[in-house]
Amino acid sequence: MRKARSKTASRSQPKAARSGGSKVRVALIGAGGMANGVHYPSLAGFEDVEIVGLCDVDKKKLTATARKFKISRTFSDYGRMLDKTDPDAVYALMPPHVLFSVAADVLDRGKHLFIEKPPAVTTFQTECLAKIAGDKGLITAVGFQRRYHPMINRCWKEVKKKGRINQVVSCFYKNSVPQAQHPYYRGAIDILRCDAIHAVDSLRYYTGLSEVKSVASEVRNLDAWYGMSFNAIVHFANDAVGVLLANWRTGRRFFKFEFHAGGASAFADTDAEGRVWVDNEESPSFETTYTEFVGCEETYIVQGFRAENRAFIDAVKKGKGVHNSLADAVKTMRLADMIYENAITR
Repeated sequence: MRKARSKTASRSQPKAARSGGSKVRVALIGAGGMANGVHYPSLAGFEDVEIVGLCDVDKKKLTATARKFKISRTFSDYGRMLDKTDPDAVYALMPPHVLFSVAADVLDRGKHLFIEKPPAVTTFQTECLAKIAGDKGLITAVGFQRRYHPMINRCWKEVKKKGRINQVVSCFYKNSVPQAQHPYYRGAIDILRCDAIHAVDSLRYYTGLSEVKSVASEVRNLDAWYGMSFNAIVHFANDAVGVLLANWRTGRRFFKFEFHAGGASAFADTDAEGRVWVDNEESPSFETTYTEFVGCEETYIVQGFRAENRAFIDAVKKGKGVHNSLADAVKTMRLADMIYENAITR
């Protein structure tokens, strides 16, 4: 097993949004499915957010999204939008292989930035974006919303009441038929770093965001020509152990967690129920469903998107960063790299 590298870099203190108004001015780049489905509904519901502009090169999507969220100013050129609207923060929501230059431009202009996962195609690209943000003292956030999933968070906190988390299992399964052409942007990025990165990041977060000490892993193609199955045991510096189980050749989609501490265990499904057991009791000490816990069935609320967006807006207002920043995303991308580097099968 190869030992993890550790890197430190100086960072400027984040800058709060400009004073003189009670609302954070937000400009939007991208009018795709994730934007319309989960992020823009969150922002539209915040009274302290003013959406000052929307940009997309697809005129049909641009018009439909602007109408849906009552956005009066639309653009086909994001540079022109930033010049004309002068926002405090920008949401850049687009595929990873076209994101980098846009994200770098936004940061170079001194704007706080929210992007979806993955933060880039490679760890190095992520490091470059994080450095620009750090040097300029900007707030950034990467869309790892499982960190904010209301029910999962509650189960995790219930277990932590009994003591330090000693083991986390992060399981992400999908049913994906092998294809002649790679299913993720024709191969611009692999499955682990593009989609299963959610499970990698969640493993880091729920074990305490400790540094990685070592990784033992396997990567298998199964019946495809590209990697479809990713399994790893990760030992963290805080002595917690994370188990990653990610497989795109299964019966259906599941995303599940286990949290364990001395005298407590939680078993939770992001799309179903969560249960916590303590001290060998026969019945759960805590039990709920992901919709029951928040009292609604809106995807952007029950899956943590609204909470994630709320955290970013609050961070921009206060000038204090969030835990799912670009700087932290570098460590998640690095762990994905280590899963490949330490694989005993390929």
